[in-house]
Amino acid sequence: ADALVAGLVPRYAQPDAGLARLTLLLPSQRAVRTVTEAFIRHSGQGLLLPRMAVLGDLDLDETLGPLLDPLAAGADIPPAADPMRRWLRLVDFLREEIGESAPGSAALLRQAFEIGRTMDRLLVEGIGPEDLLGERVIDIVGDLAEHWQASVRTFARVQARWLAELAARGEIDGPARRNALFDHAARRWKEVPPQQAIVAAGVTSASPALAHLLRVIADLPH
Repeated sequence: ADALVAGLVPRYAQPDAGLARLTLLLPSQRAVRTVTEAFIRHSGQGLLLPRMAVLGDLDLDETLGPLLDPLAAGADIPPAADPMRRWLRLVDFLREEIGESAPGSAALLRQAFEIGRTMDRLLVEGIGPEDLLGERVIDIVGDLAEHWQASVRTFARVQARWLAELAARGEIDGPARRNALFDHAARRWKEVPPQQAIVAAGVTSASPALAHLLRVIADLPH
C-alpha cells in the first residue's frame, strides 16, 4: 500500500485538489482501509484523498455504482431485482419442485440461499446453466454423475422459473446488471476516455466482463 501511494501521489496529486480527481478501484473494503492509512502516513499534514471504490467479484458497492450508472444512460440496462425477494421466491420454487419430500422452512431457506449464490457465481463467470450438464463436467464427477445430474436439473428448473419471473418484471439479477454496466463502461471509455484518471490496483477476477473492463482501464491515457 505504501509503495502504491508513493507512486500515485507524485503522478496524480494537484495543488488545488490533491487527489480528489482520481478514482482508485480496489479489491475489498479492507484494501480501502489499508490504502487510506497509507495515504495518511504519506501526506503528513493532510491531503484530499481520491475516490476509492470496491471492485470485487460480487460486490459492486455504493461508491462504484454512481461511477458506472451515469454511463448507462440510454444503454437500456434493466434494473436489478431485490435480493430478498429473489431469496423468498427461490424458496417457493424449490418447495414446489421437490414436492412432498421438501424439507422444513429452515432447510429450504438454506438451500435457496445456496442456489442464489450459485446463480450469482455463474453470472459472474459467464457460465450458462446448460454447461453444468455438459460431457466435460459429467466426466469429471465420474461415479457421482447420476447424483450430479439430478441436483443440477433441480437447480436448472428453479433457475428457469426465476428467470421467467424476472423477464416478466423487466428486471435482471444484480451480477447480470453489473456485467452489463462493466461492458457498457468498457465500450464508452474505449471510445471516449474519461477526463479524470481511473486506476485499478490489486483487482483480480474470474469475471470476463470485469477482466475486459480492467484491460480498458489499463490502456487509458491517464
